[in-house]
Amino acid sequence: MESKKDIRKSIKSKRAALTNDEREKLNKALYEKTINSEYYKNANTIFAFVSYDTEVDTHSIIKKALEDGKTVCVPKTISMEEGMLAIKLNSFNDMAEGNYGILEPKLTTPKIEENLIDLAFIPGLAFDKRGGRVGYGGGFYDRFMNNMRKEAKKIGLAYSFQILDEVPMEKHDLFIDGIITD
Repeated sequence: MESKKDIRKSIKSKRAALTNDEREKLNKALYEKTINSEYYKNANTIFAFVSYDTEVDTHSIIKKALEDGKTVCVPKTISMEEGMLAIKLNSFNDMAEGNYGILEPKLTTPKIEENLIDLAFIPGLAFDKRGGRVGYGGGFYDRFMNNMRKEAKKIGLAYSFQILDEVPMEKHDLFIDGIITD
């Protein structure tokens, strides 16, 4: 089995190699599958990562959820030690570029408690069919998901080439409940 480091490098390279037209087509398919999924339809409070660079586009999903009147929260990174908070958005314009160049809420309030989230869209570089996930290596999402209630659905959003037969998992890594792909 490949190491997490090798998987990260390989997937980042594949994502970077997509043309704008390919990326747009894949993102459109993912958007449609996401907003038509039972996960989305049944959720009142949605936590979503804010896509950056070559990641699966979540901006359109966040905007649609806001339009649909769902409670939408996104991550605000505090520190490596403290992790991140889920901050409620009233508008997509409530965000600005954060420490890592990723859009984040401008404020740290209003905070949404993790146990109020029905559905969380979790980023990753690679996933497997068992719910294994290779993230970016900071542990932010594993720590965050650990505080969510068991019934909340934790769903990966990924391009089909990000789904591998098996990804390496360590004891602190948490499994997700499903994956939506193009």
